[in-house]
Amino acid sequence: MKIHYLWHSEFLIEIKNSTWETIKILSDAWLSNYAFGDMMARYPKIEIDYEKLEIDAIFLSHSHSDHLDPYTLAKIYENLKPRPLLLIPETLLFLVPLFEKHLPKQKIQILKSWVTFNLKWIDITGIIFENNYLTNEDDVMTLAISNETELLYTDVDTVPPENEESINMLYDLFTAKNYEQALYMSTRNELPGNFKIIEAKSTEERKNILKEYTTQRIEEIEYNYFRFEEDFIECSDIQELPYFMKSVIGQWIVAPNPEFLKLRILKLEQEAKLEKNAAKKYGRNFPITHFEAGKTYEIKNRKFEISWNIPFLKSIEMPNPQTNLDLELWKVDKVGPLDKRKWNFKAQEQKILEMLNNKFLPYRMANSEDNLKNAILTSKNHKYVVKIRYGNEQEYFERNYFYSFGSIKFEEERGKHEDYNEDYWANDLEDFLEWTQELYSNFWHKLHPKKTYRVWTMLGANFINNDILYKKFAFHFKRASLGKSVDSFVEGYIK
Repeated sequence: MKIHYLWHSEFLIEIKNSTWETIKILSDAWLSNYAFGDMMARYPKIEIDYEKLEIDAIFLSHSHSDHLDPYTLAKIYENLKPRPLLLIPETLLFLVPLFEKHLPKQKIQILKSWVTFNLKWIDITGIIFENNYLTNEDDVMTLAISNETELLYTDVDTVPPENEESINMLYDLFTAKNYEQALYMSTRNELPGNFKIIEAKSTEERKNILKEYTTQRIEEIEYNYFRFEEDFIECSDIQELPYFMKSVIGQWIVAPNPEFLKLRILKLEQEAKLEKNAAKKYGRNFPITHFEAGKTYEIKNRKFEISWNIPFLKSIEMPNPQTNLDLELWKVDKVGPLDKRKWNFKAQEQKILEMLNNKFLPYRMANSEDNLKNAILTSKNHKYVVKIRYGNEQEYFERNYFYSFGSIKFEEERGKHEDYNEDYWANDLEDFLEWTQELYSNFWHKLHPKKTYRVWTMLGANFINNDILYKKFAFHFKRASLGKSVDSFVEGYIK
């Protein structure tokens, strides 16, 4: 099989079926310059030669805009004939009316978890793991593609849960056929460490973050091997299979200022090195590499053969500067809401209270890891208080809304407004509710370092916010169908 790696979690696999026909599947569709949700830039930027692009199917793993991009889908739909089949996880069923409206006559196949779909004698299996906790990635479907002798599995944008069921499921997947080579494409998200670096206020803080983050990553990587000696002794490890292989791919979105690339830590080649060290330490012997954007990897005889011959890639803009934590470059915290418009206070307050009572309350009550009861018990005066600023930084007023053990719902707190658990500009919450912002738009906001922003996190959760997601994708599908670009949308905000 061949893998054309386009960076992030996007790649196109070529795999031969039993009649030696080559089947081409694109995993995730975000080839635009920006992610319209968090308003970050794609790294690297690429240009596709659609005259040379051939795809049999497109798999869309979940609803994040750096994986499901209407602007990319509109271009593919416009330029490719015949049009590729859309493979959509059952967690995105609520978006199907939008696909049908804006991509008319587009063939769609819904993938149910652990139900194999056969595409021209190639087996495609989507896997959604069950979690006992809530995340913003609950709708992610991971993907397995196989013929009779080769398997590719990608975890896309999630990590399989650390439990016996998930470990055994993966082992069953990797041993379902008499494979000669089975590749695990492991996605490493560079964002957590790099966001911390960008938020740092001194070079000393940056270096401490690098040290702590590197130590954390080593522990996480080594646990993937060590767990079979302590916590999961009865489970079998896919990394001991004689045909197992692993590649490390990365998710990296950059602030629109490309100078921030100079603050990157733990690049993919470093992650791959840590992985090799851990495998050697725990006696595993399998091929490991990291994939570079713009390269084609042919997997043959359990070896990675590399070339630069992606035929449909017209250009790639991929600066890779040396990391310099002493660089005099600092994030300027934005004061005030992103949108300066004046909204109707009463209408805004009604929307925010409806959201707090009908979304936030049930979400937090059901969250076993960070529930509202515990937050109230550890809060001053045993109240959970959300401070809202109405207006903008030039002119605003504040309202506090609280919930306590004596409450039926959130309501306005009368009197002094001193103690609070989290705070927001009403305009930013309005933007989130009306689809303009999303979970990682908080990069643009000035947040209190010692507070936990539970409301914002809740608004980024799956299923409870499908109404917001639907409005967001409806807007961008409409823009894309009119020939507009994501650039014109994002650049208007980030100026």
